[in-house]
Amino acid sequence: MHILDYRMYLNSLDLSKKTINYHIVAIRSFLKFCLKNDIDCMSPEKLELSKIPNREINYLLEEEVEKIMQAPFLLKQNDLKRKRDSAILWMLYGTGLRVSELIQIKRSQINPDNKQFSVV
Repeated sequence: MHILDYRMYLNSLDLSKKTINYHIVAIRSFLKFCLKNDIDCMSPEKLELSKIPNREINYLLEEEVEKIMQAPFLLKQNDLKRKRDSAILWMLYGTGLRVSELIQIKRSQINPDNKQFSVV
């Protein structure tokens, strides 16, 4: 069976289980397409995905967060840059925004009256 050979080939490339699963999911989708179009093929359900263990999430300690938040005030820069850098860090920490989302925010998206902003 060629699909099993392909899976063994993927395993030989030392790819992560997650990456191999992406390949298998793509093949499954193709097999479903074939079945939907009355093309004779193997059942997509026969292709099993590898079990992926849940990854451990490491959180910052309170002391580490405090160190990061104090960093702008330890650098030699003018007061405006310190305030800017501190505001950036607090926005990232307090909202869970990604850096890419934060840098895309325009002034028109900020409502200072009710202390809200919108991310598009």
